[in-house]
Amino acid sequence: MLLTYKKFFLVLFFAAIYYMVPYAITPPLVKSEEIIRIAAVVNDDVISMYDLLARVEVAIATSNLPNSKQLRKQITPQILRAMIDERVQIQAAKRMDYTVSDQALDAAIKTLEKRNGGPPGSFDQFLKTNKLSKESVESQIKAEISWATIVSRRFRSSISVGEHEIDEAIGRLEDSRGKPEYLINEIFLSVDNKSPDPRIIEFADNLVAQLREGADFFSIARQFSQSASASTGGDLGWILEDQLPTEISSIVKNMQPNKVSEPIRTYEGFFIISLRSKRLALTANPLDTKINLTQVIVGQNNQPKSLQVKILDRLRTNSNTCEQLLKNSSGEVSQLSGSLGSFQIRDLPKDLQLLVSKISIGKLSQPLNYNNGLRALMVCSRQESSVSLPNREQIHLRIANKRMELLARRHLRNLRRQAFIDVRI
Repeated sequence: MLLTYKKFFLVLFFAAIYYMVPYAITPPLVKSEEIIRIAAVVNDDVISMYDLLARVEVAIATSNLPNSKQLRKQITPQILRAMIDERVQIQAAKRMDYTVSDQALDAAIKTLEKRNGGPPGSFDQFLKTNKLSKESVESQIKAEISWATIVSRRFRSSISVGEHEIDEAIGRLEDSRGKPEYLINEIFLSVDNKSPDPRIIEFADNLVAQLREGADFFSIARQFSQSASASTGGDLGWILEDQLPTEISSIVKNMQPNKVSEPIRTYEGFFIISLRSKRLALTANPLDTKINLTQVIVGQNNQPKSLQVKILDRLRTNSNTCEQLLKNSSGEVSQLSGSLGSFQIRDLPKDLQLLVSKISIGKLSQPLNYNNGLRALMVCSRQESSVSLPNREQIHLRIANKRMELLARRHLRNLRRQAFIDVRI
């Protein structure tokens, strides 16, 4: 169950938008008798050391991070920053007379359970198994629901997308066809000056080390990233190379899928990138091509190798369709010969994928070793997959969501500036 729920707190049904900036926080050295101390005050709300320690436990349990004293010292400031933002968001919701109902909270939890393939009650069971504070986790979920709701209420009516903007977006997408595109996740750690705090550099290096040892990227991004993508585990979706900052694109284009970069320094801060996949934009993946395949196998009756090759050479010369191949080979090949049916190239073993991708329709392949004999393959038909542009409604929604995200970040920044924030550790 722990493996199933490592992304439990990330795939939230109600996605909130985070844009955190650093506060002057020194990592705490917490003793048991200090648990009732105040960690921070946000306007009239108090974040206690108990609240903070409970959230640290959640971060460690869901991220597969080592439970060490050194790591706790490193992650506590980042977690406190997130908790301060949550208090600001919930307070803003209350001023708009919005409070998360029990029904909304239950619906979000049920959605989490369903998306993670767990039965009803698996949320509570996960918390109990890992001895996590239910109050702490529910507080995080409530903050996300509250923020998503008030942002929608406040800005939805003010966002408009013109038809000319959709036309321009379609034109840009067409121009990008065939260019490199990357599916990436990010963790962003901001810095305020040209000479960042050495502790931030050490923290970034430590995160990379933990990620390469198996820590969950989604969970760590959710807990520590200071970008707007934090609420979705740092997921940026498919990004064109020229849409990335130069410092990042120069690294990403040389990465292999399922790898994590070193911390990448930009003028804003440090980025840690996880490359999940790469492709050419709006270009069909050859592995998605659907083919109908026929095979012939010879040499099952202790035939000499020279005779096996001669039979296949003759079939290659005299057969231009799969029907001709089966007719011409009757009585000379194994009973295992025949149609293999239709499927995508990606469904074949790795060693055959490249082979069948290069075979022309109606052409018999070169011989392949098969047990004590040889076999050859013929592609009977090929149906290339197609990639179409998003429709106008999808593009409209994408533009509107980007504007909503920008307005939400500005609103949170303004709320934070107006708030009284007193960090006491």
